[in-house]
Amino acid sequence: MAKPYSPDLRERVIQAIEAGHSQSAVAKLLKIGRRTVVRYVGMWRATGQVIPKKFGGHKKHKLAEHGDKVKALVKAEPDQTLAELQAKLEEDTIKVSASAIDRFLKASKITYKKNAVRHRAKTRRRG
Repeated sequence: MAKPYSPDLRERVIQAIEAGHSQSAVAKLLKIGRRTVVRYVGMWRATGQVIPKKFGGHKKHKLAEHGDKVKALVKAEPDQTLAELQAKLEEDTIKVSASAIDRFLKASKITYKKNAVRHRAKTRRRG
């Protein structure tokens, strides 16, 4: 994803427009798109500023606000399936999909399977 243009360039656009240049001429002069100039001028007229809006970041998990509840449920029964955990959350009117629960558990680094007890089936070897 491309980054927003610097505030310095945005200010130069506004200065050139205020100096009497057309939007097309400013776009050619600064080697940016005409639509970009139109947006900057519109933003300037509406707010008086041309600072870029928030860029990037990550969305919070849907279960982030219920993290303590999920951790308590997993700690109480670490061998339950995602479907069972989903059903218990629905009892508390927390509606989420099994995949959302899985993503939250992985992001929180919470394990929910008994890995020590479960062993792979041994293959038969020739004697």
